[in-house]
Amino acid sequence: MSHLYLLGVATLTLTSASFAGSDTNADLQARLEAAEARISELSAATNANWLNDTRANEIRGLVHDVLADADTRASLQGSGATAGYNGGFTVGSADGNWSLKINGLLQERWYDNTVDPAVGVSVDNRGFESTREVLNFSGTIAGDYGYDMRFDAGAAAGDLTTVWAYGTIDLDDGWGLAMGTMKVPSNREWMINAEFQLAVERSYASGSSLAADTIAANVGVGHAGVVQTTTGLSLNYVGDDVRFWAMYGNGLGDAAALYTANDNSHTWAARLEFMVEGAGWSQFDQFTSADGSASGILVGVSYVRNNWGDNDNTPAANAQNDSNSLITVDAQMQFGGSNLYVAYHHNNIDGATSTGAGALGYGDPTSFEAQYGLYLDSDWEVYARYQDIDWDQTGTDNFDSFTVGVNYYMAGHNAKWTTDVSWADSGMTAGAGTTGWRTSASTDDQTMVRTQLQFYF
Repeated sequence: MSHLYLLGVATLTLTSASFAGSDTNADLQARLEAAEARISELSAATNANWLNDTRANEIRGLVHDVLADADTRASLQGSGATAGYNGGFTVGSADGNWSLKINGLLQERWYDNTVDPAVGVSVDNRGFESTREVLNFSGTIAGDYGYDMRFDAGAAAGDLTTVWAYGTIDLDDGWGLAMGTMKVPSNREWMINAEFQLAVERSYASGSSLAADTIAANVGVGHAGVVQTTTGLSLNYVGDDVRFWAMYGNGLGDAAALYTANDNSHTWAARLEFMVEGAGWSQFDQFTSADGSASGILVGVSYVRNNWGDNDNTPAANAQNDSNSLITVDAQMQFGGSNLYVAYHHNNIDGATSTGAGALGYGDPTSFEAQYGLYLDSDWEVYARYQDIDWDQTGTDNFDSFTVGVNYYMAGHNAKWTTDVSWADSGMTAGAGTTGWRTSASTDDQTMVRTQLQFYF
């Protein structure tokens, strides 16, 4: 529009000049030529701003290159890849067929344990302990397959140790197959992971006393040395209100050892659970039951049998084909503000000898425990536990203990402070490091204070 305006101005100027006389023609001609030059300049500048075909093609090509680069970057991450936090830090494909979840657990404790003998001076031990330093990796592989691996470098495991590591196959209709190093499904308390316990640690009878590194000591005093973990095969089923495990594996607790270390020993295990009431199986993955949460009742029964094999690597008191077994009946109850767990364990020791130092002998050690938790408000929970172990051995008193404690849920199980006090009026014949109980005589009293900060992600 600018050049049309200038042209009009020039025309008017010429029209006016026609009345001025011929002596001004030269000046008007010069002014006209200057105006036309300016019009040409403005027209060229205006046309340069319009999108011509050449420029449009250049821009189209640039957009194509940008989109292609974006597609390339997205393909490096996997199509529609997801990442975030969902019960752990997760990354996976959009269809869920490939995934990785990372969890970590820190349990930092302080103990004070006093053994007070009937005769003599009391012995007191206290100090800090990094009981568990755990990393857990789990997820799915190509949709129908999965994996779960846990490693611990804390005091409970010593050096970096494989707690479990196994792969799974989904057989459809609730059926699944697992192979690798796994928990033996001996009782509900043992099946619940350490980060979801009610007290600072599991009870002595439920698992800690059955650890592989205490098998020899426990069977020597009449307590069945049933392994906690084994490397083997497990067939599992999960239905709406029934689930079970059927497992066959090594028998010595050498979870990650070479097969040649197994000495032909083996473990059979089976566990059946009924959900009498509940919103789903996952609610029973923890003992606590916060105010307003779903109520539920789970009843379970399990059978575990160890055969000690050829006796080359087994405890000295065990002869060839010696065996021991464990039957457990337990119940886990949640009431939306309180919780209750009860368990009865019956061991049977079928040994070759019944006399002499460290003799395994024949016997039926039994144990009973009950624990109860109650929320005071949304953050504070008090609990109590009673435990009785009958060693079924002449001259050895029962081990009776009572525990009271408190949980402060700073951020649920993710950040939790737990403190409890335990008393025992008779001796612990074989100490268990993870629980904090120490070996003492039958007539000794023992008092233990434990406090723990837990961080779980």
